[in-house]
Amino acid sequence: MSNYGLDLVYRPDLPALIARWQREITPQELQAGYQAVLTAADAAGCSRWLLDLRRREDVVEPAVNNWFGTTFAPALRGRYAAPVRIAFLVSPLRAQRAVTAVVSAASADCRIATFTDEAAAHAWLAQAEG
Repeated sequence: MSNYGLDLVYRPDLPALIARWQREITPQELQAGYQAVLTAADAAGCSRWLLDLRRREDVVEPAVNNWFGTTFAPALRGRYAAPVRIAFLVSPLRAQRAVTAVVSAASADCRIATFTDEAAAHAWLAQAEG
């Protein structure tokens, strides 16, 4: 599926939902994209998500980060059999900014980590809750 500058693919072999933003998007498109991720995750019953932000420059958008932390992330609590694990894949130049903004937003409602290497992100998603 491709909407909101976003390609979504569920990979049952991983298992993970992979969302790749393909272009710069507006904050409204980003929120709609997150809702599309949630809809796809609900349909698959998948609590492990890889969100690829490498093609986006605006990985730190204050209004969206506030919405993510106050509205989106709290709605994830108890939604699936296991806590939601979100691996954010970012470019090395954006890594530090992304970590600071995202981790503080949702730590209570889901597990979040930021990666610059896709293989490492998949390995982290595959870990069992401990």
